[in-house]
Amino acid sequence: MDTPEMPPEPGSEARKRGRPPRGTEALRRDQVLKAAEAAFLDRGFGNASMEAVAKEAGVSKKTIYAFFATKEALFEAVMRCHIESSERPEPDINVRNAEELERALVDYLARLAQFILGPFAVRLFKASIAEADRFPEIAAAFYRQGGLRSIHQLEEWLKAQKKKGLLMLDDPFQGAKLLTSFVILEPLRAAALGVAPLPSIEDMRGRALFSAGIFLRGCAAK
Repeated sequence: MDTPEMPPEPGSEARKRGRPPRGTEALRRDQVLKAAEAAFLDRGFGNASMEAVAKEAGVSKKTIYAFFATKEALFEAVMRCHIESSERPEPDINVRNAEELERALVDYLARLAQFILGPFAVRLFKASIAEADRFPEIAAAFYRQGGLRSIHQLEEWLKAQKKKGLLMLDDPFQGAKLLTSFVILEPLRAAALGVAPLPSIEDMRGRALFSAGIFLRGCAAK
């Protein structure tokens, strides 16, 4: 006697015809991001087409637009994905005195430099600058996802130290910009221009020590 065929579960046919399972979506999104990263870095933003990204990722262009509304949004997602794939360093919030303040600032700046200063950042910086006139949104995205995030993170820490009475600083935002510019932006710019290699870990710590020392001599509470 034949076993009666069981009816399909409710919604199973819709799942077959509709969107792919969530795990498949995540995999496809990762494939798109990896393909887009290679395309943007190798060809530049303007010359990297969505068709080429789709072909490299093995998906349709429609699939890319289902994840990212514009090419600019895809570019920013590539940067954000790269940044969030590693653990961003956090400054020590348990600072109690001037000695701990300097040690915490030096340590944070050195670790932040190690987190940011690498070949990927150099290539992305060059690509953003090269396309800045034609695509100002790209330069803005690079600044927003890169430098500005670090500046705001350090700004909040400086505010907290000021509130404890350890710092005398009128504008923590400007202070954070000054520190990150010397420790991170200047070496990044030099490497992108090809006039100097990326600094070693020892050089990064030396720059952190130098900049923190000057900064605290002017801003530490007396």
